[in-house]
Amino acid sequence: MQHKIVIITGEQGSGKTTFLQEIIFGLANNDVQIAGILAEGFWKNYERDYFELIDLKSKNRLLYCQRKPNDGWEKLKHFYINPDGQKFGEVALDPDYLKNADIVVIDEIGPFELKGKGWAKAIEPILKGLPELTMIWVVRKSLLNEVAAYFKIAPLKIYNVEETCAENVTGYILKTL
Repeated sequence: MQHKIVIITGEQGSGKTTFLQEIIFGLANNDVQIAGILAEGFWKNYERDYFELIDLKSKNRLLYCQRKPNDGWEKLKHFYINPDGQKFGEVALDPDYLKNADIVVIDEIGPFELKGKGWAKAIEPILKGLPELTMIWVVRKSLLNEVAAYFKIAPLKIYNVEETCAENVTGYILKTL
């Protein structure tokens, strides 16, 4: 079965999450029920310092990861992962929690997931349990092929944030519902 996955892509730091926020706003204005997670990054001294996760269904947010070391937090690349933030995201991506959603957003699928970390374990039950659900994934351009192969997906459409506008993507997604 072809999953209904739309991928938002671009280079690291190209504004993928900001672009996604515009799409979410457009979908919400069309009474689309949105669930999933958005990872909002915060800057300090010209680099990403930490990320907060936003549960798009409840609108709650929690610290996901930070550069500052913290005892008991696993280090992945430059960041330390908050175990409570990880659980928070897993709950937001639980198929039972997503059942009434029209769209599920996963921001972002990247190096963590390709190592079986981050949202990797949450994605498979969504793909198997809710195959008809339209999803929006955010993936770095350099990782597109690896992510598609790892999760065995063929996206419906791939949009590069540097080549289109959020309004076009929103219109396309509305037609898939």
